[in-house]
Amino acid sequence: MSSRFGLTWWGRRWIAALEALGAVYANRLPRGRTYARRGAVADLVITPGQVTASVHGSRARPYRVRIQLPVFDDATWERVTTALATELRHAAALLDGRMPEDVDEALDACGVSLFPRPRELATSCSCPDYANPCKHVAAVHYVLAQAFDADPFLLPTLRGRDQAALLAGLRAARSGISEPAAATDASSDAVPLEKLAARELFTARGELAAIAVHPRPAADPSAALRRLGPPPTAAGVTDTLLGMATAAAETAWSLLTQPDDADADPLVAALRACEPATSAELADALGLPIAQIRARLAALIADGTVTRTGHARATRYHTSPIHPR
Repeated sequence: MSSRFGLTWWGRRWIAALEALGAVYANRLPRGRTYARRGAVADLVITPGQVTASVHGSRARPYRVRIQLPVFDDATWERVTTALATELRHAAALLDGRMPEDVDEALDACGVSLFPRPRELATSCSCPDYANPCKHVAAVHYVLAQAFDADPFLLPTLRGRDQAALLAGLRAARSGISEPAAATDASSDAVPLEKLAARELFTARGELAAIAVHPRPAADPSAALRRLGPPPTAAGVTDTLLGMATAAAETAWSLLTQPDDADADPLVAALRACEPATSAELADALGLPIAQIRARLAALIADGTVTRTGHARATRYHTSPIHPR
């Protein structure tokens, strides 16, 4: 098991949501992280509304940990699915196996969140520690974040919708979006999808440089090759091709994330050194008023230099791999 937790934004957001629940969680998480890194957590099971696991502690018999989180009812899931389907980028990300970065904002409009909110979590452990959460519960939270890193659909599963049901609902909702509604979002000179031709893309109107891009490292660079199946060539080359695809993706990401002129901005440099960070942490690092930091962050988000995840007290800022020139 890897000792790293929160490799994706949604994994980090799970831990950040716990820290935002108050000092009792913030104080217990570091001890739990140590247990998780030792590989003390086993038998992790995630089902709608509940997580169970065993944690090996100081006694011979492992402790049993249970974490409960309310599931959304059918009416809430219908609102959530409609909200996600209405935004094409959300539906596209989910259908591609990713969790949209601004999913919190989309679900907040429905009055819910995939991540824990105050008074939502109920935890228990068979250990004699009177504190709740104890270090064993905290350890399970870290391993849970690691599980979410590997499979973001475990988040909606915990809230009551597994991957198959969620994607089926998205497809159904997308097919039910009316043509007038779709036309309202389109510009007056938009070209219908069925009339697009590859040879005309090079003469299309508009500046490509005006498009804000926010790339992410590929979770599985060889996935597309595996979907295509074995190549029609000599046996034994599949593993070689998969390895080449993975190496190429790693090299491309390394080149893409090399420091650039944006680091000349002290705020960007400070953020790069400690990201993800809150506006308060950046204000402390630079010795500037938080209002000034927030105003500057808003400008950096607008030009694509900085991205934001979470909301309210859980808001965290990140540097974007690509900065406009």
